[in-house]
Amino acid sequence: MRLINHTGILYRNDVFTTIEDQVVCEDSFTLYLNNEQLLTMVASDDHLRELGAGFIICSGIADRIKEVTVCDDRIYVEAPVTGEYEATLESSGGYSNRLTPRRVESGQQITPQKILDVRAAIDSDVWLKTGALHASVLFYEGEMAIRCEDIGRHNSVDKVVGHAILNKLPLSRCVIGCTGRQPSGMVGKVANAGIPIIVSRAASTDQGIATAEAAGITLVCFTREGRFTVYTHPERVSGLEERRK
Repeated sequence: MRLINHTGILYRNDVFTTIEDQVVCEDSFTLYLNNEQLLTMVASDDHLRELGAGFIICSGIADRIKEVTVCDDRIYVEAPVTGEYEATLESSGGYSNRLTPRRVESGQQITPQKILDVRAAIDSDVWLKTGALHASVLFYEGEMAIRCEDIGRHNSVDKVVGHAILNKLPLSRCVIGCTGRQPSGMVGKVANAGIPIIVSRAASTDQGIATAEAAGITLVCFTREGRFTVYTHPERVSGLEERRK
């Protein structure tokens, strides 16, 4: 990921000081599906193969990927199209499919401690240093498989899902952790990927919760400092029913 140094003037306690900050670069990439231009997205310039694969899967356009190649600012994805795509522009500027996402079937369980472990894994040095990125993590069989950062929260989800697709990890046995809010578009992406559990450090919306409920996803938000809120499908959280007051 490209970072550049930029001069700024810091005000603190009635004193102005000239400082050097590290600033995240944003780039544009055009995505092609089966050699036809699909859209242009603003993103960070790492994990581009994963970004392309994940976007197609998370949008519900295809359920498998044949090949992904990157040439400069162009991402070429080959995949058998199995679904429709009607793009809607989300609140964060990302595109998602406004059609009804798939329903997730999974008997996976997660402990309260593992939820907190997923949340802790989201933090990275570059995320904490710049304050300009969203991050997503993918856990498989209880261990972190990958962490990806991007200037867009949607892109960070696509990247970790793309990693799973390209490495043939069964998504029904994965958990995803995100820094960003969970409106319906974000939850729909995870549903189309077939991941049963979302752990977010941020909030959801009414439609995000409704989408998670309908899609069979366990949605966990406000995860921080020994606490979290489970909004949907609490049966996947081990011990939750026994401890409820």
